[in-house]
Amino acid sequence: MFFMYYINCNKKEMDKTKIIKEGFDFFFWEYESQTKIKHFIFEEYFDKWVKILGQRNTLNYFDCYAGSGAYTENDQIHFGSPIRAAEIIEKNRDRLNRQVNIVLIEQDKANIDNIKKIFEYKKLKTIPIVINGDFDKTINDILDSHQVILSPTFFFIDPFGFTIKYETLKRIMSIPKSEILMNFMFTQINRFLIDNLETTLNELFGCEDWKLLRNKTGYEREQSIVGLFRSQLKKLAQHVFYYRMSFPEKNRTYYYLFHLTSHPLGCSVMKSAFAKFNYGKVEYMGPKHRNQTLFDLTEIQTNEIKKYLLSIYKGKIKTYDDIIKEIIDEVPYLEGKIRNTIKDLENKGIVKVKRVDSKTVRGLQGKDIVSFL
Repeated sequence: MFFMYYINCNKKEMDKTKIIKEGFDFFFWEYESQTKIKHFIFEEYFDKWVKILGQRNTLNYFDCYAGSGAYTENDQIHFGSPIRAAEIIEKNRDRLNRQVNIVLIEQDKANIDNIKKIFEYKKLKTIPIVINGDFDKTINDILDSHQVILSPTFFFIDPFGFTIKYETLKRIMSIPKSEILMNFMFTQINRFLIDNLETTLNELFGCEDWKLLRNKTGYEREQSIVGLFRSQLKKLAQHVFYYRMSFPEKNRTYYYLFHLTSHPLGCSVMKSAFAKFNYGKVEYMGPKHRNQTLFDLTEIQTNEIKKYLLSIYKGKIKTYDDIIKEIIDEVPYLEGKIRNTIKDLENKGIVKVKRVDSKTVRGLQGKDIVSFL
């Protein structure tokens, strides 16, 4: 068993506790279950992002609130997104034709020093660019100095609070083939939806419409808040999907993860990554909900998808690509389930499919033409 002791951090680290383990010259944070799931999802998606885009492009990865870099849970050690990103890059090095640049931004100097020690401990060959500074100022300084970043760039934005500026997200998404995975701290935003934070909230939402939501309550208030933020982000990215993260032991929202991408494949792959670690669902509801999944996905979801497709496409003709492009970030279903539902409707004579790209009568992809009767 590891020997450990604790040191209280200052307030700007949101009362995070440094855990010191014997035999390590860097500290750890306690590994919360939702953070673990978030890291699993990030790792699954980033690995595919690197494989797909890295064959023909130089890539950039920005970890915008890099944190401490190390976690502990039941005497086991785990590492954060900066280290996981570097390991993925090195794992895929032989198949990449271009390099992948890692930029780490972290305001707390102790965290920066800690991450550097972890990179040395792990003997990682990928050396990140480490910037000790404020996320918003740093990103805007970089964009000002470089004018245009042409390489596909993935931004992981995971703050403790909600001092994110919409205009900065807008600048990021102006980068061709850029993507953002960001933490929308709903619990704090919901609590502080008040006038004395007007400037901060105006900057976050990019508008003043949040003021109209203050008198709403409960589920309606929550859906209105995340719905407003998504509608604003849809002005920046073609596909925006948000993932609900609950507190581990109760069915109450902790925060949301928003994914912004210009390509439907990115949205589809992120959904699949999320479902892989959440019992097939595109939300994290904690371990006590795992037993609900099998029935939900095989019965309820299939019927819901059928009703949804027929409600918007009845009497219309669409390519499969167009269907996915139009609905992949509008519904809480995986692309594979949408595809299987269309094929089921075909078998029942409710739709007809003309295979264009598919090589077999059982395939469904690309420019295959789907006619809803």
